[in-house]
Amino acid sequence: MKIYKQLALSAVLAWSVFSVTNTMAATELQKLTAIIDGLDNLVATQQPGGYWNYGGYEQASTGAAVLAFMSQKNNWEKLGSHTATYQATVDKAVAYLLATASTGSVSTRNDGIPICPNGAFSCTDIGWYGAGESSYTTGLVASGLATYATGKASVIATTTGPLAGLTWGQIAQGITNLWSAYQSTAVNPGASLVGGWRYIFGAYDSDMSTTQWGIISLIYDESLGAITPAIVKTDLAKWLAFAQDPISGAGCYQGPGSGYCEQANTGGLLLGLKYVGKLISDPAVQKALTYLNNNWPQDANNTFFGNFGQPYAMWGVYKGLDVNIGVKDNTFITNLKTTCGAPANLPGNPSGSVPCNWWEDYNESLVNSQNADGSWNGYAYWYGPLATAFNISILGATEIPPQGLCDVAAPIGQIDKLDLALISKSRGQVPTAKDPRDSNLDGKIDPADVKACIPKCTFSNCSVTQSTPPLPVP
Repeated sequence: MKIYKQLALSAVLAWSVFSVTNTMAATELQKLTAIIDGLDNLVATQQPGGYWNYGGYEQASTGAAVLAFMSQKNNWEKLGSHTATYQATVDKAVAYLLATASTGSVSTRNDGIPICPNGAFSCTDIGWYGAGESSYTTGLVASGLATYATGKASVIATTTGPLAGLTWGQIAQGITNLWSAYQSTAVNPGASLVGGWRYIFGAYDSDMSTTQWGIISLIYDESLGAITPAIVKTDLAKWLAFAQDPISGAGCYQGPGSGYCEQANTGGLLLGLKYVGKLISDPAVQKALTYLNNNWPQDANNTFFGNFGQPYAMWGVYKGLDVNIGVKDNTFITNLKTTCGAPANLPGNPSGSVPCNWWEDYNESLVNSQNADGSWNGYAYWYGPLATAFNISILGATEIPPQGLCDVAAPIGQIDKLDLALISKSRGQVPTAKDPRDSNLDGKIDPADVKACIPKCTFSNCSVTQSTPPLPVP
């Protein structure tokens, strides 16, 4: 947990903001102003080498900054012309990350299960050292690079350095190979820790805080075409089941007995549950959402606990809620902190701006807690550019790449005719937020969703099992 670090975002408000006692959420202009000022702050604090100073964790803060810039690219021109400056800033940051990557070769997990795609005997792994906490760092870098490389999977990323000649898709696969090879297995002491990851690759141990960075890496890498071995999701599901408190529903650092059952780990838990294929109706998902609702208004406390003012927790919770219920939902998180979300002003009532839900509750807090220099004060270990990036990503409604589309029937991790049949039976139903049955993301479930899933089938003809070629006739 050492990489947990405080915060200082960036956004000088261009006009007077609503006080927390206002009955409406922060306006769109206030949020946009905060985002642009935050990005401007990152521009001003970037070092000549392309990174952001962070006490030895420069790769981590730089990866987070890249995600913040690229996830808000559609906002670059909304309050003035920023494209040239922002693009140059991001390009320098990406060049730094590509130049400081570490590579190796892997073939199997330590339980002997092969992990290389397409049956290859060995494959390249790619990661970032991160002052010794390589898992946290690689997770932050992976999401930033994948967002930068959107639509460029087949393009060569760099011609110099350790990744010279590799395409963006190959880099994504290399990162996935790393996580796959070093997932904790039953070979390790403590069978309950199977399926997650720890601070350092090769530790063969698990904690929920670290594991969320493995999950987010795999999600973003898959958006560039990376192939994740099915065993990864199978074992990850075991870890998630162990990590959740069966009573409160919270995600816990190393299981309920660890004593660290709080919002940050619950956000990671929700992210993982979605990734392994759990639907919103699943009891584990429902319990986690109930925990967050019950403990939503808590301020940061005791270093790792709390929600508001705890940038690591807020970003973790944001990811978990975004993939499960989306930023517009107002049904699961109703125990809001700011009065902009008072029951009389929930969505549907007249307003001069946007009424509050869970995401607008976050926005109200972030807009009103900015300092005059465009920073946030932060808390405990979270400060500076890392927290700046987290808060920009929240304010800008960063959409985590959709995962699990089409994969709605067992076995999870395989798309076949059973999935197609279940989607077909759901025709005419109204999809929930992030519903994997809505495979073309058009807000409805119809034959077009089945058609969109057919090319994604794991085996030919969407078979449930891989067919064996007939033996040649003698």
